[in-house]
Amino acid sequence: MIYHRNPLQEQAREERRRLLSLFSHPEGEQVLADLERRFETHLPVFQGKAGGYDPLDAMRRDAHREIFLVIRHQLELARQEATQTQRKNDE
Repeated sequence: MIYHRNPLQEQAREERRRLLSLFSHPEGEQVLADLERRFETHLPVFQGKAGGYDPLDAMRRDAHREIFLVIRHQLELARQEATQTQRKNDE
């Protein structure tokens, strides 16, 4: 069976490899942690008194959180791909 390479998949893998090369070191991990703390991604999106909150603030928090979720997810995929590649090379 002939498998054709999908250029979009290859581009996504390359982008994940670049993310991994930037953030896989302790300094890169610390930068991510510092940014997450700065943008308060660990806090609930809805802040304020019961029954009242700023919807724009909630939207901002949710957007910040989404960015870091995407980065963390892409890093995890890159690690899995690197492990699979290493296993194939070892065989």
